[in-house]
Amino acid sequence: MSYLEIRNLTKRFGTFTAVDNFNLNVEKGEMVALLGASGCGKTTILRMVAGFLEPTGGDILIDGKVVNKIPSYKRNVGIFFQNYALFPHMTVFDNVAYSLKLKKMDRETIGKKVTDIIQLVKLQGLEKRYPRELSGGQQQRVALARAIIMEPTVLLLDEPLSNLDAKLRVDMQVEIKQIQRKLNITTIIVTHDQEEAVSLADKVLVMNAGHLLQEGAPEEIFDHPSSPFIADFMGFTNFIHGTVEEKDSVGYTVRSKGTGKTVRIPLNRKPDMQKGTEVTLCVRPRNIHLSGEKTGTNVFTGKVAAVTYKGNISLVDVTDAFDAPVHLNIADYDGPQAGEEITFFIPEEKLLAYVSTGTD
Repeated sequence: MSYLEIRNLTKRFGTFTAVDNFNLNVEKGEMVALLGASGCGKTTILRMVAGFLEPTGGDILIDGKVVNKIPSYKRNVGIFFQNYALFPHMTVFDNVAYSLKLKKMDRETIGKKVTDIIQLVKLQGLEKRYPRELSGGQQQRVALARAIIMEPTVLLLDEPLSNLDAKLRVDMQVEIKQIQRKLNITTIIVTHDQEEAVSLADKVLVMNAGHLLQEGAPEEIFDHPSSPFIADFMGFTNFIHGTVEEKDSVGYTVRSKGTGKTVRIPLNRKPDMQKGTEVTLCVRPRNIHLSGEKTGTNVFTGKVAAVTYKGNISLVDVTDAFDAPVHLNIADYDGPQAGEEITFFIPEEKLLAYVSTGTD
């Protein structure tokens, strides 16, 4: 039996279904990420686990006990809000100690617990400061300390890093994971950031419109999305639509729509495809490389539409190669500029293939 179980969870607001028959099993000490765009239902699930919303249907079990009717303050669930929700009139110490004081713990116990947690989240020396005197990263640490000081059975993190700058976000990913591992807290994190989900979680669930689309290890979700929709969400932003023209002992030849160019993919991508099957091919921008050759397997020529410098990489948009623009991410780019011809290579092993359903 899993430590946290969600069975057929449904939430409706009038005629609108925010979450539809959602299921999840989380083991003790595991971190699971609910990943999806805004409005997909992930925060609604979090709020039902926390006890802020009552399910329309289904059950939530913590350590084998159904908690649907248990009020939020009795569930011992730690919650990290996206906006931190710190008390502006309280110091760091008092913000962290707040829940302990509500439990009427003695002063000595409160002092020791707060001191230990403040050290854990690296806020030593800031105990007497107020939230307005802290940086965004420091405020985040206070919110995290307050969420974990009661030693919750389940920790819920709602977009915990969305308010931080890029470098601090990466640093806090490492620290949150270290703290979660050290305390062995069963954790659900809600995020719309793909890299954040795969970096932090032991298991990732991709959601859309209240439904679970794919569940698996971070590597599986990131490298082997189960549909073009998930592939797009996970960064496979190049799509080539075509038809299987030939199948041989080592792979397929796909003729693209529009330009009619042929693309080779390995046989192990979709062993069940036959000649005439309509497919969608996907590849990440970073997996497409510039080519010094004009011809060859999966070597294509197009016209540069735009080059956008992003610091460590340049985004190169290419037209006239396929029916849709092709996007490349190239480090230290000094190649053709807008309006010039460009030749690029797509490695066969980096292509994913999906049988077209008419709704892709």
